[in-house]
Amino acid sequence: MPIAKLIFFPANTDQSVNNTILLDTLIQQQFIIATAYAENHFLPGDNFLSLLTFLGCSPNINLSPEEGEDHCSISLIPSSETIEYLGRTPTIHPKCPLCKKRIANWKTESWKNTGSICICDKCQTPTPYADLNWKHECGFARGGFIVSHIYPHEALPTEQLLSRLKQATHFDWDYCYANESGQPSP
Repeated sequence: MPIAKLIFFPANTDQSVNNTILLDTLIQQQFIIATAYAENHFLPGDNFLSLLTFLGCSPNINLSPEEGEDHCSISLIPSSETIEYLGRTPTIHPKCPLCKKRIANWKTESWKNTGSICICDKCQTPTPYADLNWKHECGFARGGFIVSHIYPHEALPTEQLLSRLKQATHFDWDYCYANESGQPSP
């Protein structure tokens, strides 16, 4: 069964991620605990709950591995020279970045191949799949980090988290939800 995730990545798909800087930033912001409890798996830090806004009346987030396998953990996505498909929700409906309209027949056999081009059925604009407007329902990038066991639309990053990431890396960050796995695994 797929694990629900909140995935963070550079807003510009051409941007590479320096995982040393990213890890240091997440530790300094106390988003994660400094010591990994398993290879590339970190537990939420003291500021985790203040750097994400949880939606709904009573979210049930398991923050401890002692309370079961479905606990929340944070892992870095290995940096890549190429743009990778990171994951998606089953309800995605991308929009054209030019005309802003929903693309009807976007799903082809090769849509996860970042070299593939999608042709908007409304304005005929050719756009790489990684550059479509996925409305936080799909992600493509060269790196980033994953927060596991966060269900789609259960949490949002705060402006403070996104601005601290930008401050440390010198580029804007984006995020998406996924409950279908992409290439990297946490």
